[in-house]
Formats: sequence, C-alpha cells, structure tokens
Amino acid sequence: MPKVSNDDLKAFGQAVQRARSLRGWTLDQLGNAIDPPVGKSLVSKIEKGRKDTLNSRTVGRFIKALNLDENWIDKFLHVDTTDDGDETKAERDADIIIDRALREDVTEGASEELLIQLANTYAEGTHKDRDTAYNSVRNALAAYARLKSAGLGDNSADALHNAIMAEVTALNDAGELDNAEAKLEDAERAMKAAHQDEEKRKDQQITNMLNNRIAQDRLRDRPDLAADRLIQNTRDHREGGTLFDTISKKADEWSEQGNKDGDLFTLQVALNIAKTNYETNKKKSGLTALALNSLGWSHLRLAERSSNQHHLEVARNAFQEAIKKTNKSIDEFNWGACQSGLGGVLQKMGERDADTDLIEQSITGYRAALKVWLKHKSDNARYDYNNLGLALSSLGEISQNADPLREAIVNYQSALALKNKKANPVDWANTQGGLAMAQRQLGALTIDLEMLKTARNSFAACEALDYRDVAPFDWAMLQWNIADLALTHHHIAPDPALLTSARAHLADARAFFVVGSAYQTSQCDELLEQINQAAAST
Repeated sequence: MPKVSNDDLKAFGQAVQRARSLRGWTLDQLGNAIDPPVGKSLVSKIEKGRKDTLNSRTVGRFIKALNLDENWIDKFLHVDTTDDGDETKAERDADIIIDRALREDVTEGASEELLIQLANTYAEGTHKDRDTAYNSVRNALAAYARLKSAGLGDNSADALHNAIMAEVTALNDAGELDNAEAKLEDAERAMKAAHQDEEKRKDQQITNMLNNRIAQDRLRDRPDLAADRLIQNTRDHREGGTLFDTISKKADEWSEQGNKDGDLFTLQVALNIAKTNYETNKKKSGLTALALNSLGWSHLRLAERSSNQHHLEVARNAFQEAIKKTNKSIDEFNWGACQSGLGGVLQKMGERDADTDLIEQSITGYRAALKVWLKHKSDNARYDYNNLGLALSSLGEISQNADPLREAIVNYQSALALKNKKANPVDWANTQGGLAMAQRQLGALTIDLEMLKTARNSFAACEALDYRDVAPFDWAMLQWNIADLALTHHHIAPDPALLTSARAHLADARAFFVVGSAYQTSQCDELLEQINQAAAST
C-alpha cells in the first residue's frame, strides 16, 4: 500500500496548527480536546508534519476536535499505516520527561518546541529506561544553555561571535536544529580563515567553537559527529605522545565521564572514538590489542545502560581477541585490564541468562586481573575485589549455594579495606551495599537470623552517608534493598514491625522510580504485593 506523502502530512499539520491558533489553544489544550486526550508530543509532531505513521483513525479524532474539513480524511485512507499512527509509548514517555524537566526547572529557558523535540528524540532512543532518557534530555538542555551563553558576555571573543550565537540560539528555539548546525559550520569556516596570524586567539576560539559544536551535536543526538570533531581536534593540536595514545586517552576520558554521569550520549561519543582508533590501527601489531581493550570497555559501559544487548557480544569478542594479542610478560597491565573487562561482560551475560558457567568464567577473569594488581600493588585491586563480590553473589544466588556467598562477603570486605569513604562516599556505599546484599542472600539461604541482622547493620552504614541528593538512583535502590531484606526477615521470623519498615522504605524508592524507570517501578509494585500477601497471612 502507498504511504502518506510528506506534502500531505505537512499540509494537514498546518491546518491543525491554524485551527488551534484561531481558537487560542495551547498544545496541551488541543491534546485535552481530543477524544480520548493525547499529549503535546503527538500534537506537535502532527503540526510539524513529522508523524509519518499518522493513520486515518487519529486524523479523524483531530478533525472532530477542531471541526476541520472532513475531506482531509480521504488523504489518509487506503495508505500504509500502523498502530504507531496513534499515540505511542515513546510519545507518552516524552511528555512525562517534559513535565519532569519543567517541574525540576532544568529547561534552561529552552522553547517549548525545542523541549518537545529533545524529549521525543531521546524517548525514542535505545535507553534502558525513562530515567536514563531524562538524564540525556537534561544534559542536552545544559548543552543548549552553553550554546546560548556562548553568545553573551565574556564567553565570546568578539561581537561577531555574539551575533552568530544569538542566531544559533534563535534557530534552536524554533526547532531548526539542522539550520543552526549549518550556521555554526559557516561560522567555524569563516572563523578559521580570519585568524591565521593570531594563533593564541584563534586557538581559544577554536576551543570555544569545538565545545559549541559538540553541544549542538548533543542537541541533534549525533555522537558520531562529536567523536569525529574530537579526533580531528586531537590530530590538529596534539602536544607530545603518539597519536594513538592521545586518541585512546580521549576515548577513555569520555567513557569514564559517561559512566560516572550515566550519560548515553557521552558513552556513545567514547565508543565512536574507540571504533575509529581501532579501525585505524587494527593492522598494527603493537597497537591492535590496546585498541581492542578500549573498544571492549566502551561497549561494556554502554551495555550497562543501553537496551541494545548487542554491545555485550561485541565487548566479549573485543576482550577475547585483545587477550590473544597481548603478550602478558611484556604488557601485564593491559592483559589484566582485558581480563577484568572480559569478566565484566561474562558476568552480565551470565546474570542475563542465569548461566552459572558464564559467571564462573567471569570469576576466573577477575581473579586473573586481581593477581596482576596485587603483584604490582595497584589501586585497581579494590575494583576487582568488588567485582568478585558481585560475581560470587550472583553465582551463589543462582546456584543456591552458600559457599560463593561466603566468599563474596570476604571479597567485599577486602574491597572496603582499600576504599576511602571520605574521598568517595557513594563508591564506598555501593560496595558496602553489595556486602549487605551478599549477607542478606546468605542469611535467607541458610535461615540465619543473625546474618540478616548483620545485613541490616551493613545497610545502615550506607544510610548514614545520606547520599540521596548526590546519587538519587543509588539511594532509591538502597531503599528497595532494605525493604526486600525486611520482608525476607519477616518470612523467617514474622513481625508486623518489619512489614511496616518494608512499606516505608519501598514507598521512598517508588516515589523516585515512578518518574523515571518503568521497570524499577514494576519491581516496587511486585515487592509491595508480596508485602501485602505476607501481612494478610500473618
């Protein structure tokens, strides 16, 4: 069947926008007038002619709400449309993201049109949950603010730059992201040609423009272009060291920052840098393994936050090939890093498939890496002690075997002995929380009330740090885990006070998850149902 033409989509959108404007309605008001109501994301897409799956059913609802000419329906009959022509989950998620951004006052003065575009761009992406998508929108809005401020005050080098950035801001506010990109490209070309004899000033302007263009790439969700710019800038302004090492360091910096911030865009930039570095050096025997290691870590960190599970398979292949190509006696540190990375991939694959063989292989990798770190007294030992705790806990839980859980506890304690609670309290709390989880699993498996009480004390040490504002997701998971522990304790030694505590902690967790993570919210609801069942049978 034929598709609806772009011209018809745009014409219908203009008719909708005209009728809405004549009534003096906002996007929300029109959405509420539709039967049944829809959100502003769908309305905006239709008005801009961007809803290419628009079907006759939805068109009919808009015709009725706005009293449009009924002949419009003819253009949408007998064409290839799907249920996506109605309001989609991604569009509803986008509206929730918009509401949260407005409620938390992080819109940075962006226009409604730009906010809608960004929310829909990231809601339709590969994010594992809505909270991750919201985080990407918030970072994009921060990039927009940097672009906007680049045309004001001391952040710009001259009046011409101010004027250009004012035009870019106006185009972004109008939703003309590609035209804003074209304006920046023209400005960059003119700027480079104009300052050949002013090296210091030119370098500063190039740095400013690079940051501006990467901010624009974020608005357009183009991490590939941001990576290309960073690589080219590295080639143009390298100061010492080999080009491979400099680019590899750049990939690692972006990967670590993206992992710290939970930002998919930054992680995708890192992956694109690592890919390019690998493709450029894959036939150079001395560099191939190093490039594969960087590529593997980039894919692994994306796999932890993206719904695209292909990243795990690619990361595994990269680490395995890197280990084959690494001479342990010559480059023991890189060999150890590859073993740790492979352990991380195999652990996640094993947990996903409940495959104890894969988890045992991951433990072998972590132990091999840990042996290297201990030999050289490296700080990396604390991370692989923690990784061993995680993997052994998973093995014990899946196999229902107490021995791995006991070993997990020992490894967590070794990791904590090497970590600085004052310097990085959230990192310390995550390891302490892992220790508590292992103790909870062991107590439940062996019906050991004292071990469950020990687990609660371990969680209390995390609570004492009060990192709710610094790491809200980690804090919410802590509340969920405490609620789960209380219910487990109640199953062994029934006590209504435990159920009361479980409800209170679960309510705190759900209040956070409900605005960002549908999966975690469903987990909260399942646990609440278990608490209710336990209360009913008491």
